[in-house]
Amino acid sequence: MNDTVRKLARGAGILVLFVLLSAAVYFSRQLMASYLVAHSWEHYLVRAAVGFTGLIVTTLLIQNITARSPVEVSSDYTFPSVPFKWSNLAKRVVDLLLSIALLVVLSPVLIIVTVLIFILEGSPAFYISQRYISVGHCVSVLKFRTMVRDARSPKYRLRERFMRNGFLDIPLDCEVYTPFGRLLERTQMVETLQLFNILLHRMSLIGNRPLPLDNIELLEQFKGWHGRFASPAGITGLSQVVGKLNQSPEDRLSLESRYSALYRNPKANIFRCDLYIAFYTLRLVLTGKALSGTEADRILRISGSPECDRNI
Repeated sequence: MNDTVRKLARGAGILVLFVLLSAAVYFSRQLMASYLVAHSWEHYLVRAAVGFTGLIVTTLLIQNITARSPVEVSSDYTFPSVPFKWSNLAKRVVDLLLSIALLVVLSPVLIIVTVLIFILEGSPAFYISQRYISVGHCVSVLKFRTMVRDARSPKYRLRERFMRNGFLDIPLDCEVYTPFGRLLERTQMVETLQLFNILLHRMSLIGNRPLPLDNIELLEQFKGWHGRFASPAGITGLSQVVGKLNQSPEDRLSLESRYSALYRNPKANIFRCDLYIAFYTLRLVLTGKALSGTEADRILRISGSPECDRNI
């Protein structure tokens, strides 16, 4: 019964979000119309943006209502409360403002991507998976489908080939990616639908990526594995700009745990760190140049204090 109530509450939250986004699109259109001469294409564009938002909301509602309750991660570890910091508040405010703005601005692009997936690869255009954004807290994560429909088939042996101690790192030259899917992965367009999770589930633009249960069960072999979950999960993070294939699982876990320690340390400035990560993410998308481990370490140090080098 409690699970049903939670699902209905989340569903109500999604509907409220749809109303807010629709209002944002409408008022943006009214603002543009006050400066520009209205053309017929503008009206179709606004309607398409609202329609696309409605499609995503409907998908999330169906998933939210029909999804089974996730298996809880077995851990008796609880994190201490996070002290108030202006940098943490700035991080959350920027997350909310940018997410709403990006969803409004990118709506036409997202519509085009959805249509292209249907034309080039067929349905479904979206991929929904259950990911843990913290210890014991699982949410539905929505992405564009970038792989073949039967990517989970045993014939590809993805887990055996690419799972490394809790991190499933599939290279882009793997045969499971579709040609258009590789483009979406390289440009990070595949992650844009997670902007809804920032508004609904307190995810962040910058942070450690949410993980499936299978990955977490393997991570439990490492001491202090829970430290990576001590900050809001994000769309991009230090591990992504360094390059998943350029790090050992131990190094990646250490890097992510240190980022979470930075978020919780009262003397550290997580907002400064996020600005660096955002810049290097943009550089990676535009030039393909990844960040070195030494540079990532420098970002953590100049954004925090010596205490941030200790994992939680």
